[in-house]
Amino acid sequence: MLHGHGGDVYSIARELGIRPDQVLDFSSNCSPLPYPKGLKEYLCQSLDQMHLLPEVDSITIRRLLAQRYGLDPENFLLGSGTTQWIYSLPRILKPERALIAYPTYADYEDACRAEGVPVISIGTFPGGAEADVKGLLASIRFIEDRLLEKALVFICNPNNPTGLFIQPDELAEIINSRPSSATWVIDEAYAPFVDEDGRSSLLGCGLPENVILLRSFSKIYGIPGLRVGCLVTRAKVMEQLMGIMHPWAVNRMAQLAVEFLLKEQAIEEQARNYCQKEKDFIVEGLSKLEGLLPVEGRCHYVLFSLKGLSAKEITNSLKKRGILIRDCHNFKGLDGQFIRISPRLHEDNQRLISEMTSLCS
Repeated sequence: MLHGHGGDVYSIARELGIRPDQVLDFSSNCSPLPYPKGLKEYLCQSLDQMHLLPEVDSITIRRLLAQRYGLDPENFLLGSGTTQWIYSLPRILKPERALIAYPTYADYEDACRAEGVPVISIGTFPGGAEADVKGLLASIRFIEDRLLEKALVFICNPNNPTGLFIQPDELAEIINSRPSSATWVIDEAYAPFVDEDGRSSLLGCGLPENVILLRSFSKIYGIPGLRVGCLVTRAKVMEQLMGIMHPWAVNRMAQLAVEFLLKEQAIEEQARNYCQKEKDFIVEGLSKLEGLLPVEGRCHYVLFSLKGLSAKEITNSLKKRGILIRDCHNFKGLDGQFIRISPRLHEDNQRLISEMTSLCS
């Protein structure tokens, strides 16, 4: 899917004749906090390194990650965002089928269909958050063994757009109990917004041998424009993945930014706490409006089910005011009217509540 994601501030800026940074973007799920002290200065001082090639394999970042998670640098691959891996894995691994837990990020299915991989749906969205997690866990537990043979299984945890979260130890227990010929792709792009690594990631409870983790720097650090993401695995398929890696997959400024940010782990807790607090503020403000029902997810963004309201009309009206939220009509598995909102700075969140109150009154 080339278009249809959140965060397209450029189109709305062109329509309104304003700068992209003047758009209030609640559709992108990145941290809204300012960058930590020293990052801009560090990058400015390093501008001359653009005259040099990047590290060919991002080894400095890989070593920092290995030290943080108690693994080997060879367990990590860096690329141009997790999107690179989502689209590469079906092509490289050539699975017989893909199993995808819906509703979820559309690119998993798009990537599989682009390679002619048949897609089978698992999971449901019956209503409340608790019921959905229990239903999904049951769906995973009872997938027929024959379907898991030589299959790719995509699970986003916490899930986008619902924000629902499976405890890593529960997920690991299920994976370890199922046929080992399946390769499980667990997208943890938003895990740092739920809790620290030990309680939000499979990296904290032993990484099963047939799991490929996708980890994003874009979201928690607020650097989506740099396009850098990480794949982590202990699986034998790492040799295949290494074999197709091209040199200089990550640009030098992105490497430097991530190296700096990985050494400032306090900013992850700051972003997590701030975003959860502002999410609560948004939910409290918008839940007072008739027809907006929040889904109680664990992540920092919130999915609203609309009753008697039109997602398209609300999103289009807000666009005219320079405000972008996510119309979730193109998330497969979401029947009905849904919008997703990710918090920004407090004054921006206040404005959103005010504008939506005037629209929905």
